[in-house]
Amino acid sequence: MAVPVPAGGDAARLPGPVRPRAWYLVGPSASLRRGQARGVQVGGRELVVFRGDAGQVHALEAHCPHLGAHLKHGTVQGELLRCPLHHWSFDGAGRCRAVPGRKDVSHLPGPQAFPVEERFGALLVFSGPTALFPPPDVGGPEHVWNVGPPVTVRCPWLPLAANSFDLEHLRTVHHRELRDVPTLDTPDPFTLRLRYTSRVVGTGASDRLMKALSGNHIRVTLTLHGGTLMSVQSDLGRARGLLLAGLTPVPEGVSVRLAVAARRGRVPGATALALKVSRWLYTSFLRRDLSVLDGMRFNVATATADPVMRQLIDFAIGLPEDPADALR
Repeated sequence: MAVPVPAGGDAARLPGPVRPRAWYLVGPSASLRRGQARGVQVGGRELVVFRGDAGQVHALEAHCPHLGAHLKHGTVQGELLRCPLHHWSFDGAGRCRAVPGRKDVSHLPGPQAFPVEERFGALLVFSGPTALFPPPDVGGPEHVWNVGPPVTVRCPWLPLAANSFDLEHLRTVHHRELRDVPTLDTPDPFTLRLRYTSRVVGTGASDRLMKALSGNHIRVTLTLHGGTLMSVQSDLGRARGLLLAGLTPVPEGVSVRLAVAARRGRVPGATALALKVSRWLYTSFLRRDLSVLDGMRFNVATATADPVMRQLIDFAIGLPEDPADALR
């Protein structure tokens, strides 16, 4: 059946959760300074993240349990977040620690806390109070990451993820051809991994550079983590590219953030240059998809005729729903 997906359309009609219960990339790690609080969208709910004086980041429900003031307007004092209205203060675990005029506050309710990780130069927040699986492990300490600004694509997360697993469109849109038979596996219920080797048949500037770097032999590992994070490892022989895409459902469709990595260089400026080249190559490759995905009507029945897409859809159906959606 053809599923209409206009801007802000009925994404609930697609297979799988509207907003998966998973890890969400909410922004660059460096954008949240010590003593700062900021509101973020995680799955189907609003949260607030704050960094204490010791440098650790915490995530809490966005509204104070007392009268509902938004905690993004609060003040960070040491390792506590103080509500802007009546100055109730909460620690990173959501426990009430201080209320003006009261000595015993241990019995007072606090906001729910959520797991937070700092990886890939980014802040990752899990959309439930307990993480069902760890965040992905991509790259290592030898890599430097750069997180770009968000871009909104007018379609739900599933068509966007399906686009990455659509191997036929590698030829028609990205001017790549497969060199071998792709392999697909599911190491666990939250991870879907696709491996293939391709060659460049395009003649654009980024195509020519990819040919030069890879000898026209590009080994790709594409992994979908929980439906909200997608990592791409491109082995070019002479170089290796690392990309992490964060997918956050929003009313207009899905907000996408790209984080790219480069190895630390010994020559001053080499790492910054490598990051710029890596981002240019990835964005040049992915930019071709944006106009195609905008307002896309995802045909599930046709998609399932392809074995790779069929496994992706089965994977999506098995993902848990964000708890905020389950309460509606």
